[in-house]
Amino acid sequence: MNNKNFKYSFLSGLLLLLSGVVNAQGISELVVGEHVDAQLVAETETVVPGESLWLALRLEHMENWHTYWKNPGDAGKPTEISWSLPEGITAGEIVWPLPERFELPADLVDFGYTEEIFLLTQLSIPENYSASVLDISADVVWLECEEICIPGGAQVSLSIQVSDNDASVTDARWADGFAATRESLPRADIAIDAMFSLVDGNINLLVQATDPVFEDAENIAFIPDTHRMVDYIAPQEITYQLSSLQLSQKAHSRAVREPPQRLGGIIIVENQLGEITAYEVEAAPEGVTMAALEGLMPSSGANVAGDMGLLMIFLFAMTGGLILNLMPCVFPVLSLKAMSLASNSNAPVREQRLHGVAYAAGVILSFLTLAIILLSLQAGGALIGWGFQLQSPWFVAALVYLFFLMGLSMSGVIEIGSGIMGVGSELADKEGYSGSFFTGILASVVASPCTAPFMGAALGFALTQTMFIALTVFVALGFGMSLPFLLFSFVPALTRMLPRPGSWMLTFRQFLAFPLYGTAVWLLWVLGRQTGVDAMALIALSCVFIAVAAWLYQRQSQSKWRYLEVAVIIACIVGVFSVLNSPMLQSGQTATVAVEGENFEVYSDARLAELRSNGTPVFVNMTASWCITCLVNERVALSSDEVLQSMADNNVTYLKGDWTNNDPEITEVLKRFQTSGVPLYLMYPADPDSPAEVLPQLLTEGIILDAIERI
Repeated sequence: MNNKNFKYSFLSGLLLLLSGVVNAQGISELVVGEHVDAQLVAETETVVPGESLWLALRLEHMENWHTYWKNPGDAGKPTEISWSLPEGITAGEIVWPLPERFELPADLVDFGYTEEIFLLTQLSIPENYSASVLDISADVVWLECEEICIPGGAQVSLSIQVSDNDASVTDARWADGFAATRESLPRADIAIDAMFSLVDGNINLLVQATDPVFEDAENIAFIPDTHRMVDYIAPQEITYQLSSLQLSQKAHSRAVREPPQRLGGIIIVENQLGEITAYEVEAAPEGVTMAALEGLMPSSGANVAGDMGLLMIFLFAMTGGLILNLMPCVFPVLSLKAMSLASNSNAPVREQRLHGVAYAAGVILSFLTLAIILLSLQAGGALIGWGFQLQSPWFVAALVYLFFLMGLSMSGVIEIGSGIMGVGSELADKEGYSGSFFTGILASVVASPCTAPFMGAALGFALTQTMFIALTVFVALGFGMSLPFLLFSFVPALTRMLPRPGSWMLTFRQFLAFPLYGTAVWLLWVLGRQTGVDAMALIALSCVFIAVAAWLYQRQSQSKWRYLEVAVIIACIVGVFSVLNSPMLQSGQTATVAVEGENFEVYSDARLAELRSNGTPVFVNMTASWCITCLVNERVALSSDEVLQSMADNNVTYLKGDWTNNDPEITEVLKRFQTSGVPLYLMYPADPDSPAEVLPQLLTEGIILDAIERI
């Protein structure tokens, strides 16, 4: 070998040796692109079998050029990495640094990166990895943009030596890049609970943290991690306290058409010193979540619609419907059905069963109808809940008419027909079955304002599900309410326990008129709370017209005045129905539904936030004048001297929210606590970061006093 060849061979070998040493130290070649350079780097100089290895795709951007985050915004494409790894080694997902926001012409917004960034990925190395060098390569594609966008990409590779002493050393050349990237990642040490709703074309996000993360906030922004969730250029309306936040932003048109089942992203908080901290958010639709039902029903991951979960929800709904029969608001109507059972206890079994089925059909159909209306209105953005129909004054007025007319019939002033009341003696005729069906409808209508135990979770769950599942829950609710009468109808032995028909039934029937009159008076009072004393007096006068028309109808006069009597009857009926269209029957015309009381303040989100920020314990009572359960609780438990004194002694502020008329702010609170109607009772402790305790819907003094002691 001559001298020249020897020198050439020596230099070539030396270069190969140095190349091997460099690669063994984890240095990969920088791939220079037109506007973006790429390089694959490792956090450590060596890799240890059985441990993880952090890699980074290092991208350097030319000035004014950018690539994209995992949600690129209105236009763009996120960077993608396709790994080529030795057998047994797996790569995790890209860990994305905090992105920048780019506002572009035509009101477009993008999210991405400029200058130098590190896109982190974690490799899992098996313990039995035996090679001395780990060779890694990847195909990377991205979209690089300035005023125009160009597809970009590179093939990057890295060879890193496998350590034989179970120790890895940090590569100082990339330590700052890895550290800076991790600093920008969302904090993982703070628990964030979040829910969202889609209302009136806006995405509303509610966030609750375990720490006061918004205490020193100067600027707050939310970036969703999924495309086509919000209109990015639209302003974000944000209100926040120490550890909670409410955000509203115009929804993307696709989100309005196809409501999402999750909302993820990051909340970026900048303090007064310009320091930025990010928090990851994973929000579920508002309603009953698995966390809310924990301990009440079996769960399988986050799937709230699992088989066992659905079965438990249906049992809750059926149990709640069964308990509705014990609610005072339902008693006047159920007494009619009880009289029907007593009067027909000796009828053929088949006819009794048909009456039971007719009653159950009326109940279930009514619940389905109410559910369809409620779900349809909510889908259209209306903030309403269970019992919404009694928030309409004209509907309450119509019920006043109905119960007053039924009372007149039970008193014998007018005979509308025994079939309507379900107490006729001819069980086989069509009117009798129609009467049972009508009684079921009426019972459902007056029961709807009540929320029995177990109903809250079932209804809250139903209102977050598909139409089919929601309607199935309401069927279970109706079946539970009709179950006692179905049992009496289908089990002859039970009907034989009822008293035999006799003359006592006429007296009993007349007696049942008084609960109906009482219900009419209660509804009249509700109407007065909604609209004022003038509208209440107008409806009371209309009841006089009904009584006059019923009296003239009952006379069935054959005298020369009969045509005049018919004209008066028609005039009375026209007058009664015209009153329903009166401007007086509009919520809030002259009435003040919620006023400051001697022992309570009117609820508002702002007042609650103020009290909580001051460390004041708060008791919240969400009620309505048409909710009999609410009124009973207030009389039995909330108005007692012992309870009020305990609140005063423990510095508890009592806030009352009146839902007699529709109040979107109260509706939002009900949705936030996974219930669809009143009553709702919340006990907030003095610690502003501690959540509220939800108290039972049936209260006693002891329950409230115990809750006060726990704060």
